[in-house]
Amino acid sequence: MGKRWKRSLLLALTMVLLTTGMAVSPIRAATTGSVIYSNASEPEPYYARAVKLGNGDILSTFTRKFPGNTGWVGMQPFPFYRSTDNGATWSLLSEIDPNNYGLSRDQQGMTTLYVLPQQVGSYPAGTLLFASTDWDNSAPYTIHIWRSTDNGATWQFHSNVAARGSAGTKRTWEPEFAVTSDGRLIIYYSDERQPGYNQAIAREISGDGGLTWSSYSIVVGNAADWNWRPGMPRVVKAKNGIYFMFFEMLGAAPNFAVRFKTSPDGINWGSPTDLGAVVGTGIYRASQTPEVAYIDDGSANGRFYVRGMTDVVSSANKMFTSGDNGATWTQVDAPLTVKGTNQNTPAAWSGTLLPLGNSLLLEVNTVKVGSRNEIRANVVQVNGDSSLVSDGVYKIINQNNNLLLDNAGGGSPPGTKVIQWNDLGLDTQWWRLDYRPGGFFRGTNLNNGLVLDDPNGATAPGTNVILWTNNELDTQRWKFVYNGTGYYTVMNQYSGLMLDNAGGGSPAGTKVIQWTANGLDTQNWKPVRVDTEIPVNQLESFNIGNSFVRYQDGRGKIDGGQYSPESQWKIVGGLADPSAVSIESVSIPGYYLRHRDGKVWLEANDNSALFKNDATWYLRTGLAGPWAASFESYNIVGAYMRHRNGLLEISQVSTAVDRQDATFYVK
Repeated sequence: MGKRWKRSLLLALTMVLLTTGMAVSPIRAATTGSVIYSNASEPEPYYARAVKLGNGDILSTFTRKFPGNTGWVGMQPFPFYRSTDNGATWSLLSEIDPNNYGLSRDQQGMTTLYVLPQQVGSYPAGTLLFASTDWDNSAPYTIHIWRSTDNGATWQFHSNVAARGSAGTKRTWEPEFAVTSDGRLIIYYSDERQPGYNQAIAREISGDGGLTWSSYSIVVGNAADWNWRPGMPRVVKAKNGIYFMFFEMLGAAPNFAVRFKTSPDGINWGSPTDLGAVVGTGIYRASQTPEVAYIDDGSANGRFYVRGMTDVVSSANKMFTSGDNGATWTQVDAPLTVKGTNQNTPAAWSGTLLPLGNSLLLEVNTVKVGSRNEIRANVVQVNGDSSLVSDGVYKIINQNNNLLLDNAGGGSPPGTKVIQWNDLGLDTQWWRLDYRPGGFFRGTNLNNGLVLDDPNGATAPGTNVILWTNNELDTQRWKFVYNGTGYYTVMNQYSGLMLDNAGGGSPAGTKVIQWTANGLDTQNWKPVRVDTEIPVNQLESFNIGNSFVRYQDGRGKIDGGQYSPESQWKIVGGLADPSAVSIESVSIPGYYLRHRDGKVWLEANDNSALFKNDATWYLRTGLAGPWAASFESYNIVGAYMRHRNGLLEISQVSTAVDRQDATFYVK
């Protein structure tokens, strides 16, 4: 069937749909990806893990409930889902039921999944290892391991590790596997069993592929400080041979931060009291339950991608990336939008970032959907310090004339030529980019649901780009190639021609064409995300732990209650100056923290110049230390928001106490 004939039929069908009131999907505030698991009777799945198999398939597993929330009854077998299309669709492959191995599945959770990258002991590369944490105080071991030699279709019990011993109710958690530089299997886990330690990260080593274990050692921990509670280790090896361990750290400032330390061999990690470095930039940091991926993207160092459970201090859409082995970090869009919530198994509790190549990254995680969590997956094309999220919504800006791709009018029918126009903030200029096989994207206009198209498979330079009904043909596939400066060239898969603005300095209304690659800025386009949302933050006192900025009777104060409605804030563009910030109440929209008579109040924006000035703050790096924030008054230079005797006020800062009182962790 010829493309032109198919196009005529599709046009007729589309016109029928349009005239019968076809609904166009509105913009969504989050990319939620494809569903792996959703069950109303099991609304708290967590601990999602995923690996890429030697045949290219992806295998994912998770814990269907948190045992503690079930009263230690009613737990189900561990499921294993397989995807053969980079995470777009999933099907149940197999299960492990601990009850079949003399264990109580009601006591199992916090699992891991690992593929041997090389032969270890007698087990060849590609062997799968799965491990679970055991809470049963009568069980002799706290971690159990299974193996599969057929890509997860069947499983055999492999071994136990981490003897419970005389510690009784003291447990281990959060297992993680790696292979040492000398070819032995190593397991890392969080350990509560050791006298004097609240919790430590420990390791054991096996010389026979994980059948027996020895060489116990503490990697991170401090018997002299009971507040220390390091955990959630995730280990990856960079192409320079250095091992990186990322972990969450409770009990050391900044609390809950994701940190990392390094090892030359996976065995020796330096002093256990060395906490390494924090993952973050400015006042923002990765926080809790790290997900980690390393991609050899051809650069000198390769690139790390890291996100935590409560990174929403900046955006629920973001992750951190580093191209210099963690010396510096920036933020890019992550595959999934996830938000931690005040529940025992919050969204994003320990997911997985999984490289699928040198520029494609999959995330499998728990996502809050309505009243429950679901296990979902989505991909992002990563290009150094830039990323394009599948299912993300973007406006696409031309570098030469700063105009946007536009569909030339609301409700435009199939066949409409795509133009450029000034930014109107309308959905005619918003495009949903969906990843397609082979590294291409489909661009769907949010206003009319039509797709960027090369008409009739034209290959002549100068052909206008049009909008057409989705037909899954390669005329509707576009490859975004990053040029390193925030801009991409956009090539049609069928024609091999570039999206072009039809001439330098083209005015608003100019039609968009395809043209031979020429290296000019008329062919450079910047995708700017429009479906993000302002995160909800809490502001914790730097020097009074677990005490948060809140309001009471209209007055700003600090006390407990991190999750109370009165302590929830959005840090938005400044009312008096968008380069500064204002602090808006979540529970009372339109009310802002402002200073008046030297005190800080929560009051409604009356749109007066005075109010806007008083409610605007310069966001500064914490006066008392890094990874925190201070808020300088916009209209009284040198005066900072600070707490004194439990209440908020502004004052000049001169002493160490002043600086501490004027510093807050953004959470």
